Amino acid sequence: MQHPPSSARVVVIGGGIGGVSAAYHLAMLGVRDVQLLERAELGSGTTWHSTGNMETYRADPLIFEMVRYAAEIYPRIAVDSGQDIGWRVVGRVMYTDCAERWEVMRTLPVLGRARGIDVELLSPELIAKRLPIIDSKELLGGIWVPSDARVNPSDAVRAFARLARSHGVLIRERCRVLGVTVKEGSVRGIVTDAGDIACEAVIVAAGLWSAELLKSCGARLPLHALEHQYLITKPFGVDRNMPLFLSFDDQLYGREEVGGIIVGSLDDEAIAIPAAALPADFCSSLLNERWAQFEPYMATALRRFPALRTTGVKMLLNGPESFTPDGQMLLGPIPGTSGLYAACGFNSNGMALAPAAGRYIAEWIVEGAPGADVAALDVRRFSAVQSSEAYIRERVTEVPGYQCRIRSPDEDYRTARGLRRSPVHEELAAAGARFASVSAWERAVWFDRGSRKFSWLNAVQEEAAAAIEGVMLVDRSADVKPLLVGPGACDWVASAAVPLAGGASDAMSVALPGAYGQAEVLARVFALRHDRCMLTAGPEQETRLAEWLRRAQSPAHVRAVDQTAAYACLELTGPRRDSLMRALGAAAEPGVRWAGACRIDERQDPVNDSTVLLVSSEFAVYLWRRLTALGADFGLKIGGHLAEEAVRIGRGIPAFGREVSPAMLVDEIRASEVPDVRTDARIEVPRTHHERVVAAFSSPMTVPGFGAHDVILEAGRAVGELTSRVLLPGWPTAWALGVLDRARWQGTQLTAVADGRLWPLDPRSTRWQAALRNQG
Repeated sequence: MQHPPSSARVVVIGGGIGGVSAAYHLAMLGVRDVQLLERAELGSGTTWHSTGNMETYRADPLIFEMVRYAAEIYPRIAVDSGQDIGWRVVGRVMYTDCAERWEVMRTLPVLGRARGIDVELLSPELIAKRLPIIDSKELLGGIWVPSDARVNPSDAVRAFARLARSHGVLIRERCRVLGVTVKEGSVRGIVTDAGDIACEAVIVAAGLWSAELLKSCGARLPLHALEHQYLITKPFGVDRNMPLFLSFDDQLYGREEVGGIIVGSLDDEAIAIPAAALPADFCSSLLNERWAQFEPYMATALRRFPALRTTGVKMLLNGPESFTPDGQMLLGPIPGTSGLYAACGFNSNGMALAPAAGRYIAEWIVEGAPGADVAALDVRRFSAVQSSEAYIRERVTEVPGYQCRIRSPDEDYRTARGLRRSPVHEELAAAGARFASVSAWERAVWFDRGSRKFSWLNAVQEEAAAAIEGVMLVDRSADVKPLLVGPGACDWVASAAVPLAGGASDAMSVALPGAYGQAEVLARVFALRHDRCMLTAGPEQETRLAEWLRRAQSPAHVRAVDQTAAYACLELTGPRRDSLMRALGAAAEPGVRWAGACRIDERQDPVNDSTVLLVSSEFAVYLWRRLTALGADFGLKIGGHLAEEAVRIGRGIPAFGREVSPAMLVDEIRASEVPDVRTDARIEVPRTHHERVVAAFSSPMTVPGFGAHDVILEAGRAVGELTSRVLLPGWPTAWALGVLDRARWQGTQLTAVADGRLWPLDPRSTRWQAALRNQG
């Protein structure tokens, strides 16, 4: 066995499409000391049995841009490497027999044009013309995406690898990585069956083996393998340029294959298979066919594609692929260890996403940040609980089928539920709470009060109205709550955090910055005593906050203690909350109130115009019942997450994962509002070093409920994105928040694309903007 060099700057583990893309992009950024290690042969894991289908239209803007990049680079690497990768633009037909889906499809051509891609509506007759193998008589319609394409996965891997080698990357096949060496919280190297390699950074792109491999250094990934099957027929005269096809309602996809077709399924109750259960030499091989699992989808395929009834079957291919709890890939720094990065868990989208994923992870290592806002894919979006074997194994079985459904706002996964509950969970349930999960917590989304005439929209409107007219009570106990203890703890937090709108207060909103001033976390700071303070953040930021504390290197005498389970957190919003608190009990001292024997830490949050109550979990139910009993005299209603969101959007307060992410500088969050414009007016747009601004709008749009990912246009050009919007029953206008690109916006009237129409956007003043001005 030939031994690899004993040191490198970066080691890439895995020679599938993700690994070779990362190695190639590192080389293109000028990193010469890169080694890529593959346990078997390049492309022999999941990549080789991928169908190589390329959807160029995706609803999510980030995924859309990643696939756009793949469609640009695949033809280029074929030319640059001299390797034919089988790239063919054949288009795709997406079809439906579901009325609700058809209504969604009818909105896509306008959105497609806004994003620079052609999407054409198809009648059943046009579907049959584009896709001759289909029986279209039961269909309502569909769409045609002419830019969709296909690629040969193994050849694409070879093309990337050839170019990476030509730029100095050392690629070693038949070299098994046995573990990652970590010292004092940082990567020091890896251990292989051919010797140790010292390195500064490791990219884990080992597909379904990634989580198992990282156990060697104590790191955990929320990743698990599923069996994934597709049928390959014998040839029956299918045109080689037949388009790809996809139906979320049938849970089927496919394409032409050597004169026959491939038909794959997106399973309900998919079969999980631990990586550790696969043979040690499992590569370039398949799992046993499972006809019983495939039978329901086969029955649909036989009805939809009549030729299958008389066509011979070549094989039912069953190959494992890795999935995550939310159906999105894992990208970025792995929590707990500096220098350790993930580019894996593609959820059957590796060929489409890996080119951009490799680029972003290379930029992360070389430049300190990716060239796009990839917070939605960041590994740190998951909590430690979600990386447990029991949780992830149960959850991933539901992911393929779940991704196919049109869901209501409170519809969530059925699996891996009830793991983490608020101390007042039973009280919420008794009040009619409809729950959804976030970071494995059960969070109340809205409250069903049993009135048949009310929809969920009416219920949310009533809850949000209480925050304006009376009192809205919300349980925030799922918020992560690290307590910082030690001499000077409050002073250290004050020096490390950046205050946002509102300035100093006893519940201060802050951004926790990264190395170059990016917004890593949005949090609140509660000063409890001179030697202790509590940080709180939404449950979706649990891991991000823990990582920020690890990397921030607090003084030796300041330690962080997780108090999330020890304290309940209740929040009161509305003009009558002070009266309710006085009825609850007298203030014993500043920031402390007693209700009977229950001690309450009470903090005023001027930005959210709310009162935050921290109470020991053992007294949470008592306090909850006292508040709800007394609240009847003050117009109190219990509110869920959707009502909180409506109030937040109305007040113009940016949220992490919506308006704010690490792709934004802290100073950009604090940038001034968008000036008012009229249809024919032009204004002088402030030009600063900031590229983006969070803007608040009202709009006459009539699309009810909540929305996001709406394109903002100026004279037909995309200049930003609506990140949050809401319209509830009885409201005269919709409220929205968005992020504008200052460099592209020319200062004229803006419109948004929503529900297949263009709607005017009018800048509006908000509480957040007023707080910014007051802060100066």
